[in-house]
Amino acid sequence: MNGLHSNQKRILEYLLDHADGATIEALVTHLGVTKTAVKKHILKIEHLGYITYKDVSGAIGRPKRYYLLSNNGHEAFPRQYSWLSNILLELLAKNMGKESVSKIMDELAQKVFDSMQSRFTRTNSSVELLVEINKALNELGYRTSLRQKDLRKGAILEATNCVYHSVAKEHPVLCKFDIQFIKKASGGLNVSLESCIAKGDSVCRFCIRNKGLE
Repeated sequence: MNGLHSNQKRILEYLLDHADGATIEALVTHLGVTKTAVKKHILKIEHLGYITYKDVSGAIGRPKRYYLLSNNGHEAFPRQYSWLSNILLELLAKNMGKESVSKIMDELAQKVFDSMQSRFTRTNSSVELLVEINKALNELGYRTSLRQKDLRKGAILEATNCVYHSVAKEHPVLCKFDIQFIKKASGGLNVSLESCIAKGDSVCRFCIRNKGLE
């Protein structure tokens, strides 16, 4: 919620605690400011997509408008996804065999690829495809850069952030997600992990080659 006025944050927090929504009048009482001020704050956070509304008809008079948090509004609040994900991965790796964990990471790579597939199929060249894969990895938190774009020589993607570093040190099978995701996104090209942060290297370096080239 960076960039929001303190009263705009208070509105979102109030709506988080009132799942049925709140009227302008209720927000005026909660904030202790004028109706005009509340309306201005509502316009700003509505424009950002953080809230929605519903109009409720009563027995008499005009319908009352109730403001509610949108899905984006819920996601604006802090989440500990990475912490929870690492705990879940650690539990999986400890309690399941290597083969089962490998299968899960492959399925996870497929799931993530499926959600992004259209962006890869829209590319018009191998270079565009590699650039798009690099963007996708950055969105997933890897902090990657495309060091080499020529597939004949072996395109190179380098990541300076391992998204599950502490867990992968003990369970390197988790790195299969990275490899499988890049392989699926590239249309089945050969992908090899030449260096790995979890194994003590400074970067995770992925080499991508055309099929049949080693």
